[in-house]
Amino acid sequence: MTTEHKPRRGPKAFRPDAPNVTVETTTAAPDAPVTVPDTAPALPPAPRAAHLERGVRWGTLLLLSLGGLVSLTAGLWLSSLVQDLLARQDWIGWLAIGLLGFAGFAALMVVLKEAWGLARLARLGRTRQNAESALNHGEKRRALGAVRDLKRLYAQREDLAWARARFAEHEGDIMDARETLTLAERELVAPLDRQARAIVAASVKRISVLTAVSPAALIDMAFVAAENLRMLRRLATLYGARPGTLGLLRLARMVVAHIVLTGGIAIGDDLIQQMIGHGLTAKLSARLGEGVFNGALTARIGIAAIDVCRPLPFIEAERPRLRDLVANIAGFGAKAQP
Repeated sequence: MTTEHKPRRGPKAFRPDAPNVTVETTTAAPDAPVTVPDTAPALPPAPRAAHLERGVRWGTLLLLSLGGLVSLTAGLWLSSLVQDLLARQDWIGWLAIGLLGFAGFAALMVVLKEAWGLARLARLGRTRQNAESALNHGEKRRALGAVRDLKRLYAQREDLAWARARFAEHEGDIMDARETLTLAERELVAPLDRQARAIVAASVKRISVLTAVSPAALIDMAFVAAENLRMLRRLATLYGARPGTLGLLRLARMVVAHIVLTGGIAIGDDLIQQMIGHGLTAKLSARLGEGVFNGALTARIGIAAIDVCRPLPFIEAERPRLRDLVANIAGFGAKAQP
């Protein structure tokens, strides 16, 4: 087989306006495929908006300056007071110094208690996050770490001694991450869940009854707020948090955020449908219906608090349902009608 070699033309110089120069134009077929490069050219980074960059926080500096000024004024006033008392009688001055020392020690203990409460509340959150990560990714090591934190958290609880012994009997079995956390939930957390439901139910009944018989709306608001905060503190203490004042306020903010994220804003229509389904609009007075509604809102807050304070996610155990609690409130309200 022979191949023909065409002679190559050498380069030649020409002028564009020469009459014997022709330009060949080729047009692509309309159905010709268009090739797109696999990698697109990198785009330059978008410029940062100038108004999004934070500058000096003048508000924070103002608060720090005012706080320092108030602290300095209080220190000078106390120093002047002690000097005046010492000038009058020595024993009065020394008594004032002793009282100041005792007040400082009490303030230090309050700060330590608040910090300890916040730390325990954050510890519950970390344990729950580790457990959720272990469930999602099947990580046995992370599951064992969550169980170890849970055992340390409840190591001094006398009411969980029998539960800890039952858990220790099966702790050495061959289990994966989910089975390990399920065993911990069944033996260590499930007994606390029953007590948590009882706490929420008791608060719901108190609020429902007091709202139904209270003569003033202001008293209702004060009692509902106080009872809800008391319920949050009891639930957090039950699961091992023991929050102080700052910890309780932080827990309340977390519960409100949890209700918003889980769609609890639309709770009103749900409750109205439940009330209509039980015939409460025709059976109960307006005052008693208001008590049932406030009790249902308290039940929703209690369920959210259980979700926030519980150190493990719901794996095998059944999560408390608002519908069941509303049904119980409705039955309680119907029986309470004279």
